[in-house]
Amino acid sequence: MYRNAFGLDPLVISKTLEEVNRCKKQGILINTFMLASDLGLVNFVQKVTEICRGKAYFATPHNLGEYLLMDYMNRKTRTIH
Repeated sequence: MYRNAFGLDPLVISKTLEEVNRCKKQGILINTFMLASDLGLVNFVQKVTEICRGKAYFATPHNLGEYLLMDYMNRKTRTIH
C-alpha cells in the first residue's frame, strides 16, 4: 500500500480537482468507493463528491460488495438522461 509520509500531495490534489471540474462541465458523474479511513482522504473524497455531485461510498472490505451491488441495481432501475 502506498502511503505518503508527508500527507496528501498538494500538487496531486490540485490536478485531480481540476480534472473533477472538467468532468463536471462535461456531465461526467464520479462515484467513489473508498476503503481507507484517513481523515485527509475522507475530506478529499467529500470535496470531489461535492464538486461533481456524485456519490461517495465509505466502505470496508467486508461490505464493499453490498455497496457495489446497490449502486449497480439503482442504475439498472432508473433511466438516466
